[in-house]
Amino acid sequence: MNEIRFYISEHLEFVVITQGILRFDEHCHTKNLVISAILSGTAKLTLNKKERTLSKGEVFSLLPYENHSIKSSSPVDMVSMCISKELLTVDEDRLSALFTSAVNGLWSEEKLACDDIKQLLISTALTVCSAAQDIVCEQDELLTCDRNRLETAPETEEDIESLAENSYMSKYHYIRRFKSIAGLTPNRFRVQNRIRKAQQMLRNGKDLTETALDMGFYDQSHFNKYFKRIVGIAPGDYIRSLRNFLQE
Repeated sequence: MNEIRFYISEHLEFVVITQGILRFDEHCHTKNLVISAILSGTAKLTLNKKERTLSKGEVFSLLPYENHSIKSSSPVDMVSMCISKELLTVDEDRLSALFTSAVNGLWSEEKLACDDIKQLLISTALTVCSAAQDIVCEQDELLTCDRNRLETAPETEEDIESLAENSYMSKYHYIRRFKSIAGLTPNRFRVQNRIRKAQQMLRNGKDLTETALDMGFYDQSHFNKYFKRIVGIAPGDYIRSLRNFLQE
């Protein structure tokens, strides 16, 4: 059979797959939260580099920008509920009524059995939306905390993947959002603030080589390159300029 059918409204979309061999390679959904239920068969979901085998009656959820793939070696029946991020601002009672009406309508239209899965789909959608509301509200706060930390302690070696994961974003989306509040990508912001902190250390009389190492630069040449790029002169010239200034 291998049919895929779509049911679309303003804020919801349902995708129904009947007897399909799933071949969805690595991808993400940028505008929707997705709740999917396996109605029959088994499939393998890879989410955040972790594999999980799904069978009949199991429901899984995907937040926007979560990288994932889903595949099967035998026919699968699956229904996916795609929820616009705009609905995250809607109160729970209204969401419950909307999801219940939409899912009941789909079950009636498709003549689906598995009423227990239908109820699980609705309850999971409500739970995920409630959690996602908190995540969306916290994202800019988390990004601001990251910005402040990279400003005050830029020598720390936090990788971008970990920062993005902690903010429930893809790496690409995290970099873009971070730049919107900091003016630079995280790596460039960190390097800039390493140099700014190095300037302060040099002003306080810290040895140039020690300063470079303390700020996470692996050698003097590396430090000199970025220092001149950001400050406009080499570190030695900067120290001399400070001495000249202090002597006046």
